[in-house]
Amino acid sequence: MKNVRCFPLCIIYMTMPFLKLQKTTWSQQRIKSSKRNGLRHTVYMPEAKRFAKTRYIGEWRYDKREGKGIGISSHGWMYEGDWCNDQRHGYGILSKISRDGEIRKVYAGDWVNGKKHGFGSNWYEDDSYYEGRFRSNKRDGYGQIWYTCDGYYQGTWVNDRYHGEGMLVQGNGNIYEGQFANGRKEGGGVFYHLDTRRVQEGSWKNDVCTNSTTEDIGGRRSALHPPSLHIPRINGQALLLH
Repeated sequence: MKNVRCFPLCIIYMTMPFLKLQKTTWSQQRIKSSKRNGLRHTVYMPEAKRFAKTRYIGEWRYDKREGKGIGISSHGWMYEGDWCNDQRHGYGILSKISRDGEIRKVYAGDWVNGKKHGFGSNWYEDDSYYEGRFRSNKRDGYGQIWYTCDGYYQGTWVNDRYHGEGMLVQGNGNIYEGQFANGRKEGGGVFYHLDTRRVQEGSWKNDVCTNSTTEDIGGRRSALHPPSLHIPRINGQALLLH
């Protein structure tokens, strides 16, 4: 046959990139193939300090928890949700398991690199409940909290404290609307004393009112603790107020 040329095998080998030798050694390939990948059933890891004897059911990637999974620590904490690079990352629910087997939900929401970060809901041991923004495990941004004493706050938070514009409702029904700083009333605000049916508008510093004006709330008919009013007398008789 004409126009047919034979090439040495060495030339073909040098011009075909897929025939190049693999840089990964045999031992490295064995280690890589032995790592946990994909979905696994319960895995006990008592030898790893970073896991603190954690039991884990879920997905793996290169020997790290990644994807969907459930982790239970020896201290009774259970996390169910998204994982990335061996940390809670994405959406997940953190719960506490008591010794009698009761499961109490603690947090449900967003996680970033193992910390509460983004929007979430938190249930506290004193039965108070928070819903709002988190930043590095602390309430930060806009959020609302309901206290067990019937108190309530909604507004902005910084570093786990009221900070900025907000409204605080006390257990007795009194309401403060205005500025906060480091968890205390600070700046301008209005305080509604519903127990005495009076409204107080002024300035606060470190939770103490420094100056204000006070007046009755319109339509007052009665009050739990009516304020004492000075009634002037004329010719020994009280001046009747109409």
